[in-house]
Amino acid sequence: MVQAVEAERARRARWGFLSGATMALGASLSFAAARAGILGGLGVADLIFARFLVAGAIMLPLLVRWGLPTLAGIGLRRAVILTALGGAPFALLQTGGYGFAPLAHGAVIAPSTVTIVSTIGAALFLRERLGPTHLAGAAIVLLGIGLIGWDGIAQSTAKSGERAWVGDLLFFASSLLWAGFTLLLRHWRLSALRATAVVAVLSMVVSTPVYLLWVGTGHLMTLPLGTLAFQGLVQGGLQGVITMVAYSQAVVLLGVSRAVLFPAIVPAVSVLVGIPIVGEIPAPLQIAGLVLVTTGLLITIGMFGRLRYWLRARKR
Repeated sequence: MVQAVEAERARRARWGFLSGATMALGASLSFAAARAGILGGLGVADLIFARFLVAGAIMLPLLVRWGLPTLAGIGLRRAVILTALGGAPFALLQTGGYGFAPLAHGAVIAPSTVTIVSTIGAALFLRERLGPTHLAGAAIVLLGIGLIGWDGIAQSTAKSGERAWVGDLLFFASSLLWAGFTLLLRHWRLSALRATAVVAVLSMVVSTPVYLLWVGTGHLMTLPLGTLAFQGLVQGGLQGVITMVAYSQAVVLLGVSRAVLFPAIVPAVSVLVGIPIVGEIPAPLQIAGLVLVTTGLLITIGMFGRLRYWLRARKR
């Protein structure tokens, strides 16, 4: 009986780790694509429109199958709250922050805030146990994030102007929304796929008419169609569906306090992704930060503990 419970726990941990790693990789790739889209002539509003139009269209058939009137059994009140926290408002705040503050600010503020607020919330409201190993691993992850972003902050603060604080506030606000989404997803014990479907469809219903009324169809016609379609697939299909489902599943399988470390490693994964895509070689501080983030994550999910157990078992 005990062995069966341990085997099930190990299976959930493996799937949770795979889900979290998928989320981190997908978010990093979609972020790199978003930067390319902005350089290609798209605006923040265009990216959000493309993201939720595609994500909503993909998830709408599933939502209809599970029950559109009941919103897949989640209910209108909870669906609206989840959408406000993890849907279009969150995306607008997060993406809009880069219009005022440089990339390095968001790379540090956003994941650090999500990790700290969600971990505290999980301990206080969800009664998740935070052992010394978990706290030590989280601290190492935060230190690694600081090292990854330090070079960028030091180099960009003088260039960012007096309005950088506006972007910092937007990053902070978006992180609070995401932390709330994470905590409620775990508290309500919702299906990852159903929650993603509700958020995607409701965000599409809200953001599409607002976008068309705000910018007008004339602006839409002037956009490069190929670039917009590509961003729709990446931001909507990859970021709006796959990474959302993967992250929600990691929350269900690992709990909040462990799952939130995967958004925290996005800056580190982005550094690695940037090497083959844009040819950016990480600086020594960024490499050190990458090593710390990876080590902290492995400590927190208990990988080193399982490795010690496996080595001891082999000696016997």
